[in-house]
Amino acid sequence: MFNYDKYLRMQRLPHIWCSGCGNGIISKALLRAIEKLGLEQDRVCLVSGIGCSSRLPGYLDFNTLHTTHGRPIAFASGLKLGRPDLDVVVITGDGDALAIGGNHFVHAARRNLNLTVVLFNNGVYGMTGGQLAPTTPFDMVASTAPYQNIEQPLDACKLATAAGAGYVARGTTYKSQLTERLIIDGMRHRGFALIEVMTNCNVYYGRPNKKSTLDLLRWEKEAAIDHKLFEKMDARQRNGKFPIGRLHQDARPEYMELYRELIARARQKAETAAQKKPESRPAAAPPNSPRAAVAVRLSGSGGQGLIFAGVVLAEAAGVYGGRHVVQNQVYGPEARGGASKSEVIISDSEIDYPKPTEIDLHLALTQEACDRYCGDLKASGTLIVDADNVSSIPRGEFTVYRLPIVETTRKKVGKTLVANVVSLGAATALFRVVSPQALEQAVLARAPKGTEELNRRALAVGFALGDSARTG
Repeated sequence: MFNYDKYLRMQRLPHIWCSGCGNGIISKALLRAIEKLGLEQDRVCLVSGIGCSSRLPGYLDFNTLHTTHGRPIAFASGLKLGRPDLDVVVITGDGDALAIGGNHFVHAARRNLNLTVVLFNNGVYGMTGGQLAPTTPFDMVASTAPYQNIEQPLDACKLATAAGAGYVARGTTYKSQLTERLIIDGMRHRGFALIEVMTNCNVYYGRPNKKSTLDLLRWEKEAAIDHKLFEKMDARQRNGKFPIGRLHQDARPEYMELYRELIARARQKAETAAQKKPESRPAAAPPNSPRAAVAVRLSGSGGQGLIFAGVVLAEAAGVYGGRHVVQNQVYGPEARGGASKSEVIISDSEIDYPKPTEIDLHLALTQEACDRYCGDLKASGTLIVDADNVSSIPRGEFTVYRLPIVETTRKKVGKTLVANVVSLGAATALFRVVSPQALEQAVLARAPKGTEELNRRALAVGFALGDSARTG
């Protein structure tokens, strides 16, 4: 007898599901699949959105993430990209995945990222009161369709197949052993795997449509046809039926495999570009040695390229420096003006939270950005401001460098649009968060074709500006 207890959070029980609900059957099939696959409990992560099905991870003793309505696949994608070593399973409902989350569903299937999506399809919004769902059968009643549904239900398996999912299958709660096998196959598949499970909501779907739990299970038994037999049936025979089993599988490359190849090509391109240029003088050693983790904020107005600069800095540290990095950004509605910022955390170890709480280095090219974003600079931190555009410096014990960044760019480079690159060079010379070589590789890899020499010149000017400030 299989022991489910080791996978349960007993303190969270009893569950909220109604008597006769099929969610428990699917849950047990999932646990049996995980057990038979021999997966490590601490390396399994369940991600869910909103709905009755999405409450499941709260009852199970794995790494779990309960997210917002329609977004579990988006969260799971980020998790898998950050931790590809984890076995990530999305637990979602038909409304959660196919209505508000439909766009995420389509594009995750298209990307073929290595995720397993177990979609509970009960044909209705069960948790919120029985509203019409994308999968509600034609002619059935819902709280928002009291005179019967006149829309054709969405076929999640056909949608996933058309979008590019590598593995697509459908099971039922009536045939739970088949569902278990399909989940096992889906988790073994390398790529996006959808296992849709036809289940029942005997309260909010069954009662309005005058169907008991037994009626709904009998429907699953009679309407579900093995896919091989279904393919041989004509249109008349298929009416009111649906295929079950493995409906589609292909072996196209998984997203992370392609992503790693892309990184390797980008590195090779940057290394080749660096070898073709004359040897450049590295910036002088900074006064403070590198730390295990550092948080950098680059700020200015919209149009100054600070978002681009943040991406470049992150790639210099991560792609070309081999360190752990996260980058986030904020900008207003203005294409020119307002305030924008890009934040980068660089660490020698894994980064648990992507938003810095304290800033080690803050670069501000405008007064508005300095005023708005300077409040969480560490007392031991460094503030670099544009001498001509930032006149008022907030009080603090941090070190301040006033550099004529924009004016120096105009005079020595000739194009102020690369003031962001000059800023990166100056910051690197003053506060060595990345090596000058890694920064140059990242800049050249991102620079538009034909601007390589312009960006090299901007970096050299920035390095010299920072050197001068440090020694002066």
